[in-house]
Amino acid sequence: MLSHSPLKYILPIGIFIALFFDGSISLVFSHSLFSNYYFIPQLTFLWLFFAMFFIQRINIRIELWAALAGLIFDMYYTGIIGVYLFVFPLAIYIGKKLYKLLSVDIFSAILIYFIDLSIIYLLSFFANKLQNLTSMSDSFFLVHVLGPTLIINIIFLIILYIPCQILFERLD
Repeated sequence: MLSHSPLKYILPIGIFIALFFDGSISLVFSHSLFSNYYFIPQLTFLWLFFAMFFIQRINIRIELWAALAGLIFDMYYTGIIGVYLFVFPLAIYIGKKLYKLLSVDIFSAILIYFIDLSIIYLLSFFANKLQNLTSMSDSFFLVHVLGPTLIINIIFLIILYIPCQILFERLD
Protein backbone atom coordinates (compact mmCIF):
# COMPACT_ATOMS: atom_id res chain seq x y z
CA MET A 1 0.00 0.00 0.00
CA LEU A 2 1.32 3.42 -0.92
CA SER A 3 0.31 5.08 2.36
CA HIS A 4 3.11 3.27 4.26
CA SER A 5 5.77 3.73 1.61
CA PRO A 6 8.32 6.51 1.12
CA LEU A 7 7.19 6.47 -2.51
CA LYS A 8 4.23 8.65 -1.56
CA TYR A 9 6.79 11.45 -1.15
CA ILE A 10 9.45 10.43 -3.68
CA LEU A 11 7.09 9.96 -6.64
CA PRO A 12 5.59 13.50 -6.66
CA ILE A 13 8.93 15.11 -5.80
CA GLY A 14 10.50 13.23 -8.71
CA ILE A 15 7.73 14.40 -11.04
CA PHE A 16 8.31 18.06 -10.13
CA ILE A 17 12.10 17.77 -10.38
CA ALA A 18 11.80 16.06 -13.77
CA LEU A 19 9.35 18.72 -14.93
CA PHE A 20 11.84 21.49 -14.24
CA PHE A 21 14.75 19.54 -15.74
CA ASP A 22 12.69 19.08 -18.92
CA GLY A 23 12.57 22.84 -19.38
CA SER A 24 16.22 23.40 -18.45
CA ILE A 25 17.54 20.70 -20.74
CA SER A 26 15.27 21.91 -23.56
CA LEU A 27 16.82 25.35 -23.20
CA VAL A 28 20.34 23.88 -23.41
CA PHE A 29 19.50 21.86 -26.52
CA SER A 30 17.82 24.85 -28.19
CA HIS A 31 21.24 26.52 -28.36
CA SER A 32 23.11 23.44 -29.55
CA LEU A 33 25.08 22.92 -32.74
CA PHE A 34 22.19 20.98 -34.26
CA SER A 35 19.90 23.97 -34.76
CA ASN A 36 17.83 22.23 -37.45
CA TYR A 37 16.90 19.38 -35.10
CA TYR A 38 14.72 19.49 -32.01
CA PHE A 39 15.88 17.37 -29.10
CA ILE A 40 12.96 17.40 -26.68
CA PRO A 41 13.72 15.72 -23.35
CA GLN A 42 10.85 13.93 -21.68
CA LEU A 43 12.21 13.34 -18.17
CA THR A 44 8.78 13.76 -16.62
CA PHE A 45 7.44 10.81 -18.56
CA LEU A 46 10.70 8.90 -18.01
CA TRP A 47 10.21 9.20 -14.24
CA LEU A 48 6.64 7.89 -14.58
CA PHE A 49 7.88 5.14 -16.87
CA PHE A 50 10.50 4.04 -14.34
CA ALA A 51 7.85 4.01 -11.61
CA MET A 52 5.63 1.83 -13.81
CA PHE A 53 8.54 -0.41 -14.76
CA PHE A 54 10.18 -0.93 -11.36
CA ILE A 55 7.41 -0.76 -8.74
CA GLN A 56 5.82 -4.17 -8.38
CA ARG A 57 4.77 -4.78 -4.77
CA ILE A 58 2.90 -1.56 -4.12
CA ASN A 59 -0.55 -1.01 -5.55
CA ILE A 60 0.09 2.36 -7.15
CA ARG A 61 -2.21 4.04 -9.64
CA ILE A 62 0.51 5.25 -11.96
CA GLU A 63 -2.08 6.25 -14.59
CA LEU A 64 -3.52 8.82 -12.16
CA TRP A 65 -0.04 10.17 -11.45
CA ALA A 66 0.53 10.29 -15.22
CA ALA A 67 -2.67 12.28 -15.71
CA LEU A 68 -1.67 14.70 -12.96
CA ALA A 69 1.82 15.06 -14.44
CA GLY A 70 0.26 15.57 -17.89
CA LEU A 71 -2.02 18.27 -16.53
CA ILE A 72 0.88 20.08 -14.87
CA PHE A 73 3.02 19.60 -18.00
CA ASP A 74 0.27 21.08 -20.16
CA MET A 75 -0.30 24.06 -17.89
CA TYR A 76 3.40 24.76 -17.35
CA TYR A 77 4.71 24.36 -20.91
CA THR A 78 1.75 25.05 -23.18
CA GLY A 79 -0.54 27.18 -21.03
CA ILE A 80 -3.59 25.16 -22.05
CA ILE A 81 -4.99 21.91 -20.74
CA GLY A 82 -4.73 19.52 -23.58
CA VAL A 83 -2.88 16.64 -25.04
CA TYR A 84 -0.45 15.51 -22.33
CA LEU A 85 -3.27 15.12 -19.81
CA PHE A 86 -4.51 12.25 -21.98
CA VAL A 87 -1.41 10.87 -23.72
CA PHE A 88 0.72 10.36 -20.58
CA PRO A 89 -1.82 7.96 -18.98
CA LEU A 90 -2.48 6.30 -22.35
CA ALA A 91 1.24 5.66 -22.87
CA ILE A 92 1.59 4.31 -19.32
CA TYR A 93 -1.42 2.03 -19.88
CA ILE A 94 0.06 0.68 -23.12
CA GLY A 95 3.47 0.36 -21.44
CA LYS A 96 1.93 -1.71 -18.63
CA LYS A 97 0.32 -4.05 -21.16
CA LEU A 98 3.65 -4.48 -22.99
CA TYR A 99 5.47 -4.85 -19.67
CA LYS A 100 3.43 -7.98 -18.90
CA LEU A 101 4.59 -9.57 -22.17
CA LEU A 102 8.31 -8.87 -21.77
CA SER A 103 10.98 -9.48 -19.16
CA VAL A 104 12.19 -6.70 -16.87
CA ASP A 105 15.53 -5.69 -18.36
CA ILE A 106 17.04 -2.69 -20.07
CA PHE A 107 16.33 -3.99 -23.58
CA SER A 108 12.61 -4.38 -22.98
CA ALA A 109 12.63 -0.99 -21.19
CA ILE A 110 14.16 0.61 -24.29
CA LEU A 111 11.60 -1.05 -26.56
CA ILE A 112 8.59 -0.12 -24.41
CA TYR A 113 9.88 3.42 -23.85
CA PHE A 114 10.48 3.85 -27.59
CA ILE A 115 6.88 2.79 -28.30
CA ASP A 116 5.49 4.98 -25.50
CA LEU A 117 7.39 8.08 -26.63
CA SER A 118 6.37 7.50 -30.23
CA ILE A 119 2.74 7.33 -29.14
CA ILE A 120 3.09 10.51 -27.05
CA TYR A 121 4.71 12.58 -29.77
CA LEU A 122 2.67 11.27 -32.69
CA LEU A 123 -0.63 11.81 -30.87
CA SER A 124 0.38 15.26 -29.66
CA PHE A 125 1.59 16.23 -33.14
CA PHE A 126 -1.63 15.12 -34.83
CA ALA A 127 -3.79 16.72 -32.10
CA ASN A 128 -1.92 20.00 -32.60
CA LYS A 129 -2.34 19.64 -36.33
CA LEU A 130 -6.08 19.09 -35.98
CA GLN A 131 -6.36 22.25 -33.89
CA ASN A 132 -4.17 24.20 -36.36
CA LEU A 133 -1.59 24.85 -33.64
CA THR A 134 1.24 23.71 -35.91
CA SER A 135 1.97 24.05 -39.59
CA MET A 136 4.90 21.62 -39.51
CA SER A 137 4.90 19.01 -42.27
CA ASP A 138 4.72 15.33 -41.37
CA SER A 139 8.13 14.57 -42.87
CA PHE A 140 9.77 17.49 -41.07
CA PHE A 141 8.24 16.30 -37.80
CA LEU A 142 9.47 12.73 -38.27
CA VAL A 143 13.03 13.68 -39.27
CA HIS A 144 13.70 16.84 -37.28
CA VAL A 145 11.59 16.34 -34.16
CA LEU A 146 10.59 12.73 -33.50
CA GLY A 147 13.89 11.11 -34.53
CA PRO A 148 16.19 13.34 -32.42
CA THR A 149 13.71 13.30 -29.53
CA LEU A 150 13.64 9.51 -29.46
CA ILE A 151 17.45 9.36 -29.60
CA ILE A 152 18.05 11.79 -26.72
CA ASN A 153 15.37 10.20 -24.56
CA ILE A 154 16.70 6.68 -25.12
CA ILE A 155 20.13 7.98 -24.09
CA PHE A 156 18.57 9.43 -20.91
CA LEU A 157 16.86 6.09 -20.27
CA ILE A 158 20.15 4.19 -20.62
CA ILE A 159 22.00 6.62 -18.33
CA LEU A 160 19.29 6.68 -15.64
CA TYR A 161 18.16 3.04 -15.80
CA ILE A 162 20.50 1.58 -13.14
CA PRO A 163 20.29 4.51 -10.64
CA CYS A 164 16.49 4.59 -10.85
CA GLN A 165 16.26 0.81 -10.62
CA ILE A 166 18.32 0.89 -7.42
CA LEU A 167 16.25 3.77 -6.04
CA PHE A 168 12.89 2.14 -6.72
CA GLU A 169 14.08 -1.27 -5.42
CA ARG A 170 15.12 0.34 -2.13
CA LEU A 171 11.83 2.20 -1.81
CA ASP A 172 9.57 -0.66 -2.94
